[in-house]
Amino acid sequence: MQIKQQVTINASADKVWEIVGSQYGQVSDWISAVHFSEESKSAGAPHHAPISGRVCETDLGPFKETVTRYDAGNRSLAYTAQGDKMPFFIKQMSNAWQITPLDNHSAKVEMCLEVSILPVFNLVMGPIMRLQMGGILKNAVEELKYYAETGMPHPRKLEAQRNYELKAA
Repeated sequence: MQIKQQVTINASADKVWEIVGSQYGQVSDWISAVHFSEESKSAGAPHHAPISGRVCETDLGPFKETVTRYDAGNRSLAYTAQGDKMPFFIKQMSNAWQITPLDNHSAKVEMCLEVSILPVFNLVMGPIMRLQMGGILKNAVEELKYYAETGMPHPRKLEAQRNYELKAA
């Protein structure tokens, strides 16, 4: 299953790449689905990647993400994600980002999530997962747009963070 999202951001491609690529480990600064993120560094990082991955704390528990492609020149990256609480019928999950300049002050951002589901479960769970994951991705690109354009986290991120802190207290 493949789910794509796209958005035009009124900020330079370099600024958007700084957030998505160069600051890959700080995703929890701007995305509401991630409460906490931590960089992971190892010898397995792709060529010129600043880190090899990250660990993200979400409502679905921790996810370990491993960078599989990092191309700063073309402003693109990809990673795989593995969560402790991922259902057994999900064989693999990966995501890719591409940032393309439109002019000096705007960029197109494309995100493509690929989820490999065991065939028999794809019939039943595929449509449900497409709906759920599509909503998460839609929020992610909206929150990136807001963050890149304003320098502030989206109100949805601020609310999610308050709720997370209340639960933790």
